[in-house]
Amino acid sequence: MKDTIDIEMIYDSMSRRLYNASLRIVGCSTDAEEIMHDTLLKYWKYRRKEEIMDLKKWLTSVCIRKSIDKLRERQRWKDFLNDYEDPVLEEISDGLADFDMESIRKALSGLPDHYRAIVSLHLFEGYDYQEISEITGSNENTIRSLYMRGRQKLAAAIRQNKA
Repeated sequence: MKDTIDIEMIYDSMSRRLYNASLRIVGCSTDAEEIMHDTLLKYWKYRRKEEIMDLKKWLTSVCIRKSIDKLRERQRWKDFLNDYEDPVLEEISDGLADFDMESIRKALSGLPDHYRAIVSLHLFEGYDYQEISEITGSNENTIRSLYMRGRQKLAAAIRQNKA
């Protein structure tokens, strides 16, 4: 009975945060909800709960990793289906600070997966480049480059939505 109460309290207090963190990364509400539930299930099944020092941080970390895994899974499918398609990168000037959060969130959902994940982790979750590098397994300089390009694309998408 105590486990049921604990998981309900954790669900009530953390589900929205986990869902939003995942949604900003994966950009799909169905996937974000699935990842949020998978994260909570992982905690529920975890045998060494007493070793978790900061539950909020642990759950968020698991959720972010699951979200990134979902992006990798999507990318594998895209690579499989679009073997010969070449994405075109645009170079657009930045100006992200001039926009409100709602327009940023709306435009964020339209970014390609790899940009959305990096921009979301840095802007919304507060991770620095080194931490994102450790999470994704990519070079720190690559993360910086992806962040700058993603931020430019985000600013362009916001401008386009405003026009």
